Amino acid sequence: MMIKTQLCSAAIAAVLAISMVGGAGANEAGCVTSYDASKDYFPDKVEVKHSAGFSITYSGNTKHIRNDVSGETYVLYQCGTPAPADVATKAGSLQVGNWTKLASVPPKKIALDSAPASAIIEMLGVQSTVAASYKFFAVTSPCMQKQLAELPRVAQSFARKRGLARRVSYDVADAGAEWTFTTYGMSDPQSFALNPDGARDMLGKAEWIKFAAAFFNKEAEANKIFADIESRYTAARDKLTSRAKKIVGFARYNKMANGTVVSWTIDEPQAWVVQGMADAGLSAHSGATTAFNNIDAFYAATADWDVLIDGSIEPLSHGGATIPLWQNLRDGYKFGDGAKKLPYVAANAIYRSDLISSPQNATDYNEHLQIQVDTLLEDFAKLASDSGATDTTWYRNLPHQVQVDWRSPNDCKN
Repeated sequence: MMIKTQLCSAAIAAVLAISMVGGAGANEAGCVTSYDASKDYFPDKVEVKHSAGFSITYSGNTKHIRNDVSGETYVLYQCGTPAPADVATKAGSLQVGNWTKLASVPPKKIALDSAPASAIIEMLGVQSTVAASYKFFAVTSPCMQKQLAELPRVAQSFARKRGLARRVSYDVADAGAEWTFTTYGMSDPQSFALNPDGARDMLGKAEWIKFAAAFFNKEAEANKIFADIESRYTAARDKLTSRAKKIVGFARYNKMANGTVVSWTIDEPQAWVVQGMADAGLSAHSGATTAFNNIDAFYAATADWDVLIDGSIEPLSHGGATIPLWQNLRDGYKFGDGAKKLPYVAANAIYRSDLISSPQNATDYNEHLQIQVDTLLEDFAKLASDSGATDTTWYRNLPHQVQVDWRSPNDCKN
């Protein structure tokens, strides 16, 4: 698992503990051999309690999931029982968006093109179902990197229907996979989007472990893992919200490939970030995204920020981009004498969310950070340090030149 080595061990131990106590779950672990129309095939269920961005209902041998973020509906049915008739959008349909997709559960083999799905699959202990990944897909988890390196990579196929937008699908059949976890809604009837980044609040993000678990009949395990995250989160929140609030802002410099900085942008944070920082005793600058062509105007707009979270990319002359270092930020934001009075500069409180990364440009921001919000809340709280925190899990302090924790398959310990 990813975060820090001790978190990895704790998470694995939690999953093993679930399987060792008698509450591992009553849902089927595979296909059934006979069908009883009166039976409830999913006695273990999940309930969405927060603003996660999805809903789920159960009926007999089916689960109906509505993903409000991707605008799709997923109808899952117990493997070995009859598929519900006429519920899925036809593969050749001219419909654009709002697709309904059908799949039997639990699957034997799937493909991956979703970083948060990869993290959840590890947390649920169902890595053995991963049979392939999209050819450009990358993760930071050392063990998942190692696993994916030994598996097929699948491409996407494109087809145009009567002049409308191209239909996209993953070539999962070539790898013996049944469907793909992805990050966005698409016309491929064998793809399912998983979107914790679209949640409205922090615990809603964590509830996406329930969403993924429904595809594997692992509701009991998901309920236990979520309950533990929720308990730790609320305990920490209750200690933090009374603190004097510091202001956190989000910005980036915009640089051309030739090294010229052409503008600076203040970004509007997502709703879950605003809510999470409030729970940590911080106040997120929540104005609309604004661009500046003059550095002094940018300084004036950020003059009351105590913390700056940077979202810049450092373009390479031959194409692509790399992770910025402190010298890149000094140059990009022109942090000279004129910037010394800015609170976030004076306090060395400038961060990026790329502390855990892989050489393939994956960051754990898109993986475990999306689900393990109790640890993320601790990170938010540490950002309020008066001298710049260096003991965070995901946020890298640039003025203190904290080094990126590069993860590779060689770091896999289990």
